[in-house]
Amino acid sequence: MKFADVPGYEGIKSSLVQAATSGRVAHAQLFAAGDGGFGMMMALAWAQFLNCENPQENDSCGTCFSCVKSSRFIHPDYHYLFPIAKSKKLDSDELLPHLPGFRSFLSEQAWGGLHEWSAFSGFENKTPLINVGAVRSSMQQLYFKAFEARYKIQFIWLPECMNIASSNALLKILEEPPPFTVFLVVSHQPDNLLATLLSRMQRVNIPAPSPDEMIAFLQKRFPEDAADLAKAVSLADGSISRALFLQEEKPDDYHSWYMDWQRACYRKDHGQLMKLSESFHEMGKELQKSVLQYSINKTRNALMLGNGIEEILYLQEEDKRELPNLGKILHAGMVQQMLEHIDRAWYHIDRNASGRMVFFDLSMALADAYRIKTA
Repeated sequence: MKFADVPGYEGIKSSLVQAATSGRVAHAQLFAAGDGGFGMMMALAWAQFLNCENPQENDSCGTCFSCVKSSRFIHPDYHYLFPIAKSKKLDSDELLPHLPGFRSFLSEQAWGGLHEWSAFSGFENKTPLINVGAVRSSMQQLYFKAFEARYKIQFIWLPECMNIASSNALLKILEEPPPFTVFLVVSHQPDNLLATLLSRMQRVNIPAPSPDEMIAFLQKRFPEDAADLAKAVSLADGSISRALFLQEEKPDDYHSWYMDWQRACYRKDHGQLMKLSESFHEMGKELQKSVLQYSINKTRNALMLGNGIEEILYLQEEDKRELPNLGKILHAGMVQQMLEHIDRAWYHIDRNASGRMVFFDLSMALADAYRIKTA
């Protein structure tokens, strides 16, 4: 994978290239990115550049033997550590048998997160983890001499899936790393890592991609569906995985659905809210989460439009028509409580609570929030 395959982030790419050309490559780097973001893609592109036999000014060549092996995830000096669980098709909790599947996952969904990896591997309801045995077996390979590359690369994907024993095993080798070894750690929840681990790594923050960057990336996959991409991006909240899911599912018009919901909450129309709860319950879990995230974005945008702030917002035409009217009745204290309630509902849906019960309870909470007086 080349830097050119990752849209945007020119400043981060330039800093990495400069570190390589000046010989100041950190032995351990933490790529902190959101779920469904470009953290792993950036780490893969960085590794390819580090070992490129014919590096260009701002990117790897993509054609040398090292680049070809890197792009196929078969480079002998690249090692991967990632969360695993037993499944019906692979009844093993050892790392090596899962490696071919992880390589296939990276080739298809390098932007994916734990949910996508679990679905890809058939882990079902089991929670993938990085156990201490996997850490030790992966780290043992680093003490051997490199086959052909300048740097041995140890990828660690989602270290937040490690327990204390695994974290301590990793910490030990980070304190005394083998020579010419670079640890590229990609985390979607870096705040859940041990402070001692964080202190041993140089942090590289990978912000969520902008709507324009997401659309440019998605257009390569859906070149004929450009008209629908903006809607998928507005629901995805910076997650490529969620945007791809929405684009493939072709969801209905959630703007109208959201506006009907807010009107029913404002009127405290119990009958209409019961109907909307049934409608919400029939959605799949991922769509339920996307609708709630969409609601967070639209509620925040309505408040900002009501206060005359439009320049920094990514708005569709229907937003410009209806959200300003909603914004006129919102104020900061009201919206703060509403967003807290929606975020809590997202948390419960993510943990498989009943959509019907969660949504109706949320609707009642929003109806009460609409009655909060201006602070």
